[in-house]
Amino acid sequence: MTLSASFGRDECIGLVVDFLEVSLHQILWACKLYPSEIFRQTQKFNALVYKSIHPEVNNYIDNTLNTVRNLLSNDFVEKLVMVIKNDKPVERFVFSFHSYYKTTPSGKVTLNVTEIRQQATAIWLTMSQRLGSETHYDRGNCTFAFEIHTRSVAYNKILERQSTEDFQWIVAEKIKNPSGVVPIRKLESQPFCIDIYTEDYRVDDS
Repeated sequence: MTLSASFGRDECIGLVVDFLEVSLHQILWACKLYPSEIFRQTQKFNALVYKSIHPEVNNYIDNTLNTVRNLLSNDFVEKLVMVIKNDKPVERFVFSFHSYYKTTPSGKVTLNVTEIRQQATAIWLTMSQRLGSETHYDRGNCTFAFEIHTRSVAYNKILERQSTEDFQWIVAEKIKNPSGVVPIRKLESQPFCIDIYTEDYRVDDS
């Protein structure tokens, strides 16, 4: 049975942030950057997923997502990127926002909740299967960081209220071209359209 419901703007953004939160924790779990003991199995969108219980890791993720939430409300976000790195980036997980909210005269939109849940679950499963089967770099010596890419019109406005954010904003350095790009899946159900893919920055020494 298909479940549809009417959502306001903040509720739509909250659904996007919930999806991002689970995705980031799933990446950390599947990449094995940290011991399996810091993860606990939980449920989201009727799917079994893993979530970190490490306070510092969770605080960093929460602060990042709070910033993303605020920026989404103004349509400032272009990409959220999780960077896996040692002394330099080795892989980047990219969430590219093409559209996340289109209002109606009533100020609400009707979401196909069933479709969104199914797509989100498929994305998390794809992440776990692909990352869990790959051992192409020493994940034990890697850490992670976040990048939030904003639309060009947003930068000056962000600087004006920098003191209210937990994220420190800087102009991004030029990013070199990846050696490979691998699509994961797309979350595409009105009003959302989020491309998820990875960029590989490892050098092939073969």
